[in-house]
Amino acid sequence: MKHYKNLFINQLNTKDVDHFTTDTGLFLRRKTNGAFRKLCNIFTNATIIREDTPDYASDEEYYGNLKPDRIPLSHYPLSTKKNANNIVVERYPKLDKEESYIFVGSHVCPEDIETMLNIIDRNAYLILGSVENLNYNPEVYLSWLNGMIVFNVLDQNERSTLPAKMERVLQTQSILIFPEGSHNYDLNKLIKPLYDGPVNLALKTGKKIVPVVLVKDYENNMAYLDVGNPIDVSNLDLNMQDYYPGKEENEKYRIKSMSSYVRDQMATAVWHMMERHLEPIRRNDYVDLGQHFADFYVTDTFQKINWKHDVFDAEYLTKKTKEEQEYEAVVRTLSGLHLKKNALLETGLNRREYIQKEIDLDRKNVVENLRRFFYEKEKME
Repeated sequence: MKHYKNLFINQLNTKDVDHFTTDTGLFLRRKTNGAFRKLCNIFTNATIIREDTPDYASDEEYYGNLKPDRIPLSHYPLSTKKNANNIVVERYPKLDKEESYIFVGSHVCPEDIETMLNIIDRNAYLILGSVENLNYNPEVYLSWLNGMIVFNVLDQNERSTLPAKMERVLQTQSILIFPEGSHNYDLNKLIKPLYDGPVNLALKTGKKIVPVVLVKDYENNMAYLDVGNPIDVSNLDLNMQDYYPGKEENEKYRIKSMSSYVRDQMATAVWHMMERHLEPIRRNDYVDLGQHFADFYVTDTFQKINWKHDVFDAEYLTKKTKEEQEYEAVVRTLSGLHLKKNALLETGLNRREYIQKEIDLDRKNVVENLRRFFYEKEKME
């Protein structure tokens, strides 16, 4: 089947630092951001509900004053229109109107980009690592109106030019970036490990990082957002050993510690929103809870994104820590061993345990789960 590319914008990822946007484009997007947000609200059928939150001095003070009780939906003045897109903004810091920021978003679901662009109070160029969406998703035209920097995550040259493009934008306006890499479909992590790009960018430009965290209530089609206080990473007083015990003190791990700190702030926000907005579930109510959620994210993704090609290696690339990589290598090596009976008796190695661990790794492989569904869907069409 022939798929037609989006006109005019489909080569945006190949443009160099001087041509991916223009000074006029930057100016117009900055000046018309209010109109763009109204257009985005209408296009996405959004109703934005902003909580009247006290101006706490720190995140710790804010969390310390939160009550853990679940907040009923009746608490909010929700839109009852058909396909209403209700967005609750729990907290939004007082940001300098004349300053630009690095908005760091949690990557939760296909609609998280539009949700965050709906509530950010200034123009923020979207950092989009999806050439497939740039080429074939017509909704990307709305992102182009907002302003975006697109790059192919598997192309070394495009990755290397990304920082300079972001620096150019930050001279006059903000950016919105998702340093988890892709949607967090991990069944165990509130926030996946972050790439170090935002911290490196913040250190080089002197800009502050603003965490934007989303929790989605799919059952009631509600989105809850927490926008944290700006983080000046250059002034963070961190003990590197708290994050990387036993590692030698150096610049590499100092930066990784900062990224881990930002991740911890985001995960804390997720935890508190889940506690107050999501109905607890019981594992005993499911035959296989992990498989239930794996099936859910696959189905949800394909309902919202009409994938044209098998591009899942690029589209769902996320960071694996060194420990995760080593664990996977050990499991797959030991699972694949074929030892004689006497060797098994001598070593006491329980190979069956590692076979089960490898099966578990495969079941949690987001890329392969999506690829499998994609080809099954193609066979039926």
